[in-house]
Amino acid sequence: MVKNRSKDWKRIVVKVGTSTIVLKNGKINLPVIGQLVQTLCALRNSGKEVIFVTSGAIGVALNQLGLKKRPAAIPEQQALAAIGQANLMAIYNQTFAFYHQLTGQILLTYDVFDNPKMLDNMLNALGELLQLNAIPIINENDVIAVDEMDHKHSFGDNDRLAAMVANAIDADALIILSDVDGLYDKNPHLFSDAKKIYQVKSVDDHILALSSGKSDLGKGGMRTKLNAAELLLKHDKEMLLLSGSQPADILTALSGKEIGTLFSHE
Repeated sequence: MVKNRSKDWKRIVVKVGTSTIVLKNGKINLPVIGQLVQTLCALRNSGKEVIFVTSGAIGVALNQLGLKKRPAAIPEQQALAAIGQANLMAIYNQTFAFYHQLTGQILLTYDVFDNPKMLDNMLNALGELLQLNAIPIINENDVIAVDEMDHKHSFGDNDRLAAMVANAIDADALIILSDVDGLYDKNPHLFSDAKKIYQVKSVDDHILALSSGKSDLGKGGMRTKLNAAELLLKHDKEMLLLSGSQPADILTALSGKEIGTLFSHE
């Protein structure tokens, strides 16, 4: 039995990937977004501090423009990010407003974590939003975060961004919603006898070897989630990997039930 300390988590970062909020056919998964927002509001109403990290801007823009796949050209991706981020926030704001929940948008680049003054400013803004009982909504600033720039701007994926945010704000844990309901000993999409690993105490070479594949719309995969867990474990923090198809599983996990994969030294 996994020792679950999630009942004691007070400050939680929740990250959702593109594959959770955008369906394989490119349509926006509004029912899941609705359940996710309801769950985050329930956490906030129970006294938890919630920081929400979301991907999906380009995926949403593809749907808006009727495109089937992400373009290869960087300027086209930047334009899609600008269009999609505005629409993504409109969807979130409308859904959160139904529950009378304040939100605030923060778009980040890697530079923030390299610059002490910028990092301090970001933390001050986050702290003030939490004091106002708002839920900060964070995404990478994909309009300017491109690898081709001389500056080191890009996180590469939002799993790493979420882990860095969780570490910087001293969160108790990061919850990642994925297209699988945990880490398995083999790919559950390919092998029916795959077995879930309920707890990982150390992200070693054996654990890293279990990662494979990524979604068509997103930039991440299991490897990026394991890298995020490794970063958090190094700072004595915890991470929980759950299925994004049932966001209410977050509440089940925080009730103490063994669900998903918990990355914890304990």
